[in-house]
Amino acid sequence: MRERGAKEGEKHFPSRVSLQLTPTLQNQVLSLSVGKSSENPRREIGIDKTIEASLDPTNTLGLKVSAGESTTMSLKPWKFEESVYGYSANFNWFLHDSMDGKEIYTSKPSKCALINPKSWFKNRYSSASRPFTRQGGVIFAGDEYGEGVSWKVDKDAIGNTMEFEIRGWIWLTYLPNKHATFYHETRRLEFREIVHLNVA
Repeated sequence: MRERGAKEGEKHFPSRVSLQLTPTLQNQVLSLSVGKSSENPRREIGIDKTIEASLDPTNTLGLKVSAGESTTMSLKPWKFEESVYGYSANFNWFLHDSMDGKEIYTSKPSKCALINPKSWFKNRYSSASRPFTRQGGVIFAGDEYGEGVSWKVDKDAIGNTMEFEIRGWIWLTYLPNKHATFYHETRRLEFREIVHLNVA
């Protein structure tokens, strides 16, 4: 981004995160259960209408009337989904556009959205409902998501160590923050780890 003339505040941000947890030896696994996925995205639409009247002696009618209307709409930025495939637990976080609800990692913003200074993508580290910290970290509110995942195992596994494979995919998107450009892109990173957990 520096080669394109962008300053330090311009960076890629996570637009989707996927994790898959799988026990590598499944002969002692009896079942798998996951918590409820979130109900995101949630739209809140509010319309305020106001009418004001006052006496105005300079007016021929002696009355001054004004009317106004304001609309507010909010959309939770992250949607969370849990699912199972065999004995694998899958977790997915999707970042949404607050105006149309489209997933950021798959959508192509219009050129107007890229240059509009009031677009959701602009000043994304300082807005009130920002999905990121000012340092660029991701804000997930835990109480909005599922309770978790649990595997039921055979009683012979208690006291032993089980091996789990964690596979992850992170989609990183660039959309202009304050830089005036039409450039945007999404890249995907993948990682894999093996962890050992004691079964209590």
